[in-house]
Amino acid sequence: MGWRRRLAALALTVLLLAPCMPQALAADLNVDAGFYLKQSRSGTCTLTAAAMMLRRRAYLDGLSDWVDVTENSVRPAAWANGLSHSFTYKAMKVRYATLPADNGAKTQTLIDLLAAHPEGVVIYDRRQPHAILLTDYTDGVFYCSDPAGNISAGRVPISSASVSIAGASCYWYIAEDNNAAAGAAQSNELQLAGVTYPVNVQAGSGMSLNGTVKASAGSALAEVAVLIEDAAGNTVMSAAAALTGAEDSWSLRQADSAIRFGELPAGSYSYLIIAEDTAGDSLCFAVPFTVSETPAVDGCYWSVQDPEGAMLQEEPAPAAQPAAAESLGGQLLSFLDQLF
Repeated sequence: MGWRRRLAALALTVLLLAPCMPQALAADLNVDAGFYLKQSRSGTCTLTAAAMMLRRRAYLDGLSDWVDVTENSVRPAAWANGLSHSFTYKAMKVRYATLPADNGAKTQTLIDLLAAHPEGVVIYDRRQPHAILLTDYTDGVFYCSDPAGNISAGRVPISSASVSIAGASCYWYIAEDNNAAAGAAQSNELQLAGVTYPVNVQAGSGMSLNGTVKASAGSALAEVAVLIEDAAGNTVMSAAAALTGAEDSWSLRQADSAIRFGELPAGSYSYLIIAEDTAGDSLCFAVPFTVSETPAVDGCYWSVQDPEGAMLQEEPAPAAQPAAAESLGGQLLSFLDQLF
């Protein structure tokens, strides 16, 4: 069967799979799948930073409603004219603690916290006052997401944020998470793990494929393919797994030599991973990306709505913000509409 026909056969699967994609990508918290928010008004930086932390934890746990974790949804549990020092939201218990005064000890404390909390921790500078979500410590650099409107959206080095490690005096963290067991119980499905994907690629620059396709428990992989399609829906690059019928997992690195991002001219594309196992489970992961002549931006970020549909940004931010883009689910639906 051709891949165009395979996509048509899996179109419904994509729609049903969209809420489960966080589980498939749970290892990729540093690849933005729509985690990051901007505060709705002055004074809610701590609430927004906590919402991002909880959002990332829910995603890591494989909760399908992680996209509903917003400033507005967290507010009733956490806000009392300031972020509460202790609160529980969706079975995640958040606690407050102070940081050491010594900068060296403070730095090591935060490194240790991030190692234990991949969802990140909220750090607060009382002097400003302002809070950010510290997301990770990678290759000797702290990264974060700053809810302030005048700071770049998404995950950025802390040097680009309005709070420094030296200025931070206290933090909030998830002390107990009762959702983790529920997420682990869902791990027997056909899934992707450790996947990275393109958002904006500079023309002439390559990108390595990472990740693994895993069959559901007790089954083997029947079919796996990686594709790049242009804006017209034409397949411009593809690689299919050479399966013997016994593999229960397949590394995307094996397709790296055939999927050459650096050879793509500037334009709009879609990156797809299609898989099926012998148990009959199907998976179709699709994300749009661009190739541009200018240096690649940090990422593409989606605006967020609360469950009632109201935009989170209820008041203008103090500085201009990037134009809102579609949600991840909306982008996938739009992509499928154009495809078929």
